[in-house]
Amino acid sequence: MAFFDDDQAAALSIEHMVFHLVGPRDSDLIRLQAIDPGAFAPFFLDRIRTVNAGASYRFSDASATRERLRRIIEDATQFQEESEKLAEDFQRKHGGGTAAGAFLVFLLKAGEERAFALLKYDDETVLTYDVEEAADGRKRVSLEAMERTFVQNREALQKSALVRLTEEGGDLTVLDRRNQQKVARYFESFLDAVRLHEDDDLTQKLVDVTRDVIKRNRDLVPPQVHRELTRLTYEAASAGGQLASDNQKAFLDTVVGRVLPDDDPLVAKFKSALRRARIDGAPVTLDASRVTQPRTTRYETVNGVQIRVPRGAEQVIDVQQDRIIINDRVRDTYDDPDSTL
Repeated sequence: MAFFDDDQAAALSIEHMVFHLVGPRDSDLIRLQAIDPGAFAPFFLDRIRTVNAGASYRFSDASATRERLRRIIEDATQFQEESEKLAEDFQRKHGGGTAAGAFLVFLLKAGEERAFALLKYDDETVLTYDVEEAADGRKRVSLEAMERTFVQNREALQKSALVRLTEEGGDLTVLDRRNQQKVARYFESFLDAVRLHEDDDLTQKLVDVTRDVIKRNRDLVPPQVHRELTRLTYEAASAGGQLASDNQKAFLDTVVGRVLPDDDPLVAKFKSALRRARIDGAPVTLDASRVTQPRTTRYETVNGVQIRVPRGAEQVIDVQQDRIIINDRVRDTYDDPDSTL
């Protein structure tokens, strides 16, 4: 689900900020003093807002990260010392195949609420150039390479966690740009946190939301989509694949059979339902192992005659423009006073 609501995201401000340098070698760890972002605060806040959707986690009971953050909440003068310990913990978990970069710690305020952002920025080499006047009157360019940079590219922000401490422990949204559906094990280990919803659970919730929204808004979909909703959602989930945190609508598009425009009323209702189910923005690898399959197909005539056909027996039914024909032998006939058909 989204970590900050729209009002909180708009009101977000930075109380304290620091970053420390980390990398695959022990010597890469360089502790730095906390800074005031000043005029650059909007740049960092915009990067933090891109993490607002991700996988939901909870801390383990013995999480050292949670306790370090709690000490900062209780006494902000501990920010520098505890941030250094967090960087040391992160460095120890940082594997040999990971890139050098910066580990950033933010104490944030969103309205009346305080929260943390823990970000790992990978170093990216960028070229800067300056235009100078040459002796012959022509313009000359000089180039300079900078290896340690904070860039707007979302992919450079590799590992991110937003944390809200609570009496029960804390709420976390975690995003791994390299693989949104499976957060790197070393980052989970650093946080000492476990994912709240596995993929089969998220897939089931996504299917339930989609079915409910379409059933409530049958006038917004083709009649066939409403008639075959159970089959269409099951097949969409069974196809597998990955949905990124900002691409849940792709599942609805698959079920409906076309790419819906963002301003389609069904899309707005779908997104609202995801928020109510608290799974909006959750990346997922589709896993249909818990999704119910269609067991029967029901037909209803204009005179109210209802026919239920078991799955796998559809070939005996011939639906024509003005009639329905059952190409099967009658085995029995009986009253059914308790039927719910």
